[in-house]
Amino acid sequence: MQTKKGDFVEIKFVGRLDDGTIFDLNDKETAKKENVRGHFHDKTVVCLGERDVVEGLDESLMDNEIGKKFTITVSPEKGFGKKDAQMFHMIPHKKFVEHKINPVPGLQVDIDNMIGVVKSISGGRVLIDFNHPLAGRTLQYEVTITKKVDDVAEKVSGFLETTLHMHKVHVEAKEGTVTIKAELPNEAQSFLEEKIKRRVPEVKAVQFQK
Repeated sequence: MQTKKGDFVEIKFVGRLDDGTIFDLNDKETAKKENVRGHFHDKTVVCLGERDVVEGLDESLMDNEIGKKFTITVSPEKGFGKKDAQMFHMIPHKKFVEHKINPVPGLQVDIDNMIGVVKSISGGRVLIDFNHPLAGRTLQYEVTITKKVDDVAEKVSGFLETTLHMHKVHVEAKEGTVTIKAELPNEAQSFLEEKIKRRVPEVKAVQFQK
């Protein structure tokens, strides 16, 4: 069976940098074998063509075969982007002193709600790189499309978990109406309803319950 744009599929994957370092995966067996620590999703469900994953991986999942393992190389342009010189900012050292932070190269910092990494310190100023940590890196993925997802509730719960990191949210679907048991602000509810209806045409209404 071939996949197509708009399909929801479940994938198992291992993402490596060009030096072989694993930067992301949901394969617990590989994580245990290679001593990779951290939280891993039990499953990853993506909607093809919606960029739920990086562009290069998203493209490779379309018009592909379910159950077949394959390996792809993703360029920076279709991964996390090239390094952007405009994302390097000089910050006065005194700003860190005011917040009782000792900036050292490699330190991850939050400046005005932007996450960056300290690159160097010179002349009372600190150079911060606000590019994505994987910007400029070539990525390699080992992927298996384990199944096509047809159940409406599973599509919605997969979207909530993979895209919005809302884990283990109870979702029910009946006769075109989806019920999500999660307490959210009205603005977030409207946003989610619009996204869900666009991705899952079978859904005609979305309800939220505490």
